[in-house]
Amino acid sequence: MAGLFGKYTVSLDPKGRLAIPTRHRNLFPKDQQDKIVITRGVDSCITGYYYDKWEEFKEKISTVNRSYIDKMTMKREFIGRSVVSTFDKLGRITLPADLIRHAQLTDCSEVYVMGCEDVIEIWNPELYEAKRDEAEKIVQTVMSEISID
Repeated sequence: MAGLFGKYTVSLDPKGRLAIPTRHRNLFPKDQQDKIVITRGVDSCITGYYYDKWEEFKEKISTVNRSYIDKMTMKREFIGRSVVSTFDKLGRITLPADLIRHAQLTDCSEVYVMGCEDVIEIWNPELYEAKRDEAEKIVQTVMSEISID
């Protein structure tokens, strides 16, 4: 499967519905294109996984070498807050209120939907743009360590 990529601006309606771009949905494995698992992101965003990647992510959380309390906190925050959302006929999903609050999407009528290799991120455009300076520093540091021929 090709990785998910691209940034799209999509409408978020007052009921918390948004359409995941067809190009992203079509890159999910064929037998997993009808639903997405959504949960809080590491940053102030929402992260969406197709089922196989979700199972891998849960396994990583379960095997992290941390204290019981840290592990349970991670499970509670990511697994406990997750929702399986089925795409409607228009390719839309409905975001739960707690994830909308986490990603600060309450007053957004448009959001960014970004493909990030094996996950989709849903962002408040203002929050995403505010992180650009910080992101550029990371990009420059990491790129200085990568040899591209």
